[in-house]
Amino acid sequence: YRPELQYSYGQSPSSNNDAEESWGPAGDYSSLKSQIDGFFNTGMTLINSVSLSGGTNRNQNYFSYANTTNKGVLPTNTFNQHSFNFRNTNSFFGDKVTFDGNMMYSIQNVHNRPTTGLYYSPLSGLYMFPRGQNLNQFLENYEYLSPSRNLYLQNWFNINYDEGLGGTHHEQNPNWILYRNPTDQNRHNIIGSAKLQYYITDWLNISARGTINKMWNQWERKVYAGTQGVLSGQTSSALPVDNGRYYRNENSSTDLYGDILLTGNRDLSQDLALIFTVGASITDYTFRGWSMDARKLVAPNAFLLDGLFRGESNSINNLGDNFGRSQKQGVFGSVNLGIKEMISLDVPARNDWSSTLANTDSEKSGFFYYSGGLSLILSELLSFPEWNNLSKLRLTYAEVGNDIAQYVSVQPQATLGHSGVISVNNAGIFGNQPLKPELSQSVEIGYEGRFFDYRMNLDVALYKSNTKNQYVSFAGPRGLLNTTLYLNAGNVENKGIEIALGLDVLRERTLNWNTSVNFTANRNKVIELHPQLSNTYPVGGNYNVLRVGGSFGDLWGKRFLRDNNGTIVVSDEGLPLTDADGYIGTTNPDAIVGWGNSFNYNNFTLTIGIDGRFGGNVISTTQGYLDSFGYSKRSGDARDAGGVEVNAVDQDGNPVSKVPAQAWYQGIGNRDGIIEGQVYDATHFRLREMALSYRIPVNSNVFKYANIGLVGKNLFFFKNNAPFDPELNTTTGIGGSGYDNFAIPSIRSFGLDLKLSF
Repeated sequence: YRPELQYSYGQSPSSNNDAEESWGPAGDYSSLKSQIDGFFNTGMTLINSVSLSGGTNRNQNYFSYANTTNKGVLPTNTFNQHSFNFRNTNSFFGDKVTFDGNMMYSIQNVHNRPTTGLYYSPLSGLYMFPRGQNLNQFLENYEYLSPSRNLYLQNWFNINYDEGLGGTHHEQNPNWILYRNPTDQNRHNIIGSAKLQYYITDWLNISARGTINKMWNQWERKVYAGTQGVLSGQTSSALPVDNGRYYRNENSSTDLYGDILLTGNRDLSQDLALIFTVGASITDYTFRGWSMDARKLVAPNAFLLDGLFRGESNSINNLGDNFGRSQKQGVFGSVNLGIKEMISLDVPARNDWSSTLANTDSEKSGFFYYSGGLSLILSELLSFPEWNNLSKLRLTYAEVGNDIAQYVSVQPQATLGHSGVISVNNAGIFGNQPLKPELSQSVEIGYEGRFFDYRMNLDVALYKSNTKNQYVSFAGPRGLLNTTLYLNAGNVENKGIEIALGLDVLRERTLNWNTSVNFTANRNKVIELHPQLSNTYPVGGNYNVLRVGGSFGDLWGKRFLRDNNGTIVVSDEGLPLTDADGYIGTTNPDAIVGWGNSFNYNNFTLTIGIDGRFGGNVISTTQGYLDSFGYSKRSGDARDAGGVEVNAVDQDGNPVSKVPAQAWYQGIGNRDGIIEGQVYDATHFRLREMALSYRIPVNSNVFKYANIGLVGKNLFFFKNNAPFDPELNTTTGIGGSGYDNFAIPSIRSFGLDLKLSF
């Protein structure tokens, strides 16, 4: 699902034929479309697994191996993973003692994981290649032997060392990025767990559990000499030429968890049952790693630690050794009372002590939180008609506590830089106000119903939650010792409704049809922020801000200048004028819906899943760049139409109905333009999945079960108001949802699945 591009207007005129824009004369450049389309591969993923199990009534063993091999839609992108899993369960002393142990090991190797953004993404150069030039010629000859350096250097329409062409930060040759700016990642992960349980009586047992999660990670990027200057090495008097750049980091982490539990399950009377648990737990997390960014190498493309240039203190842009450790200890308990199997009351509570809260009021007392839940089987308590098979009402109140980041509550410490210079840590607590643990409080009321001989099921939930004392950092005002300050600030409220409705439309001997609908609507509001925070507090980048009265997900950026009537104001040349930054939308949808269907006929099963989203906004700076540089289809359509139709006024207040396409789109385009013009409605509906499977009749002493299936995922949009997939995530952190900046296109997949049991 790629951007729509134009192939009707050529490269803008320039003396060296190196202009990045294509606002040039009209022409037929349709042959370039096949070259751009041909850059992408048809990706392939192969997943194979085998599992073996066996044992006795007291000793069981399970082993599995799985392999995933993937070739992405971008050339050179590969992913390979091997996973091994072994589990043993055993019982001793007449089943008084049981053991359950599990060990999982996986190894991943990833080459050229797709990168978003202008830097190191091949898509900006691919999409914004000048119309009228031959793309394949540059892709096939992405490097040339430089006579002046005796090295293979990058060859691109505006990058050539020997011709004095340095290009810009917007783009590079796509194949140069893939083959001469490659990344490699290697990850090993071991997860082990064990549980030993002793049955004191038939209703009381004590157990001890432990888990270890150990991870090793290595990553590097090699930036060859000849890469565009912003990304490659810096020149200096001691090293006057670019020899490349080398990124590398290695880290490991160990996550340990252990607990001990006393659990009881006993009927106190014929009508009263008690289940209780008391216990204690400990979690210990350790991280150790180092990272390096070397902009100068002693020899061209010497990607070795021995190849780092040591002639100047700033030859290594960044070199850091990181260590972190945190520990959390807790005690907890829960009580569940069941009355006549009609009423259930559940009350859990917990108190945690965290090392990250050292030097705070919670250091010794920890932080306490609890929950309470009540469920009523109304169809048993009251007289309901026969068609109502089950009616259940649930009420829940819950609190969840959370600690803060490592080391922010302790006295700031200086750090030692890579050049031996001691750097003062200018970060600390604001105003000597002790930090507090975060706290989330929620309340929910729900109803679950089964009707008409269980042919219809309904689940409805209404909820409200408030998250308080969020840990934030912000830039302090001038004059303070600490330029970065930490504090607890805010109260963010979420409230909404969730509805799930299912219906067995057909229940025949050979034909069944089940359909289900899900509906979710959430309303988010920032109730409170700390007075020291600005009216708009940025979170996560990508134009996301927090503001009192707004929502977590508000977008803030450059807006159109408008008159008192709200009409856009343009210059005499048709350029839209810019107003101050302001609210431009929200990533939060009004509602999310899903519709699923499952059909069974004899040994055939067909499933269809459709889902959609109403409302909310997304931002595409990809579209902004394509508009600004004259590569988007809509910029070409506007030129065909003689300009962009607008409802605007000039600076004297006179109505303007059409403006030149180049002036308009260069005003709103790229990341420095009017971001409001790059905001789109995120409403969309898609065929999420369709799968057809057939259970093969088996009459064999070898095979017990055989099934073959075809599956298609993310097949197409019924409707999409945005120029990209609105569900795109640029990062896994805050602010990554619904933001497109030359991200890898969304893909559809078709698969074949075969399962055999013997």
